[in-house]
Amino acid sequence: MPIPPLPPHSLWDRPEPTAAEPPAPSWPGRDAWLMLGIGAALAVVCLAEPHLRWVLSYLTTLIHELGHVVVGWLFGYPSLPAFDFTYGGGITTYETRSALLLGFVYLCLGGLAALYWRNRLTLVVLGAAIGLLALCAHTHAHQAIILFMGHGMELALAGVFLYRAMGSAAILHAAERPVYAACGFFIVFSDAAFAWRLWANPLARRLYEDAKGGGHWMDFSQLADHYFRVSLPTVAFIFLLCCALPLVLSLLAHRYQSRLAALMVRLFRRDGPAGRD
Repeated sequence: MPIPPLPPHSLWDRPEPTAAEPPAPSWPGRDAWLMLGIGAALAVVCLAEPHLRWVLSYLTTLIHELGHVVVGWLFGYPSLPAFDFTYGGGITTYETRSALLLGFVYLCLGGLAALYWRNRLTLVVLGAAIGLLALCAHTHAHQAIILFMGHGMELALAGVFLYRAMGSAAILHAAERPVYAACGFFIVFSDAAFAWRLWANPLARRLYEDAKGGGHWMDFSQLADHYFRVSLPTVAFIFLLCCALPLVLSLLAHRYQSRLAALMVRLFRRDGPAGRD
């Protein structure tokens, strides 16, 4: 009896499996834009109503001071945040720089490099991080970064809030999305209004520079005079432009989220991107 021919696409001639391609990039859908719209409207209401603005301003203050604290510790300065109930806002206190703390940061990054030594991509990223940390930590650049990262952390967290509002992953209740959007837009709108006042209003600049009873030099004043050697309105205008970044970067992160997720998987593979020893 003749042997029947093998059916097409049998186990013998089936092609080798290939890694699944990530979905094509796509902009947020109508549902995401609806959440952003609702959040923006809620943020405007919170800014217009004094009691709601006062409550949410403490969220912004907390994020601002935590930005100083996190970056301060990263560069070796033990730091503690606090609310300022005398003049409003917050204040961060810094201890003398600790070489032991800075060495511990280097040790942690070196330990990660040893852990991922087979993953060439992760080693490149860690090497760049260590080099950048060393360049900033041993120059005056780290002091400017600590000062900026109060307002910088506000914009970073606003971007995270807006990104969370656009997607439904890890959302336990649908009401979380407009709340995330409202918090993100509240921070962005507040920072943009603050930057506009410093840029366009001489009285606002004078009040800002005389803040906290005249005994505390404000972040942007120090950046303008000591580090950038420019006027305060110039620093305010640069920050005003930065206020567009949370929305722009969160939209791009949503568009390319599948590729970013694939990149993170590659970075956290201990045996390299190809999965081989």
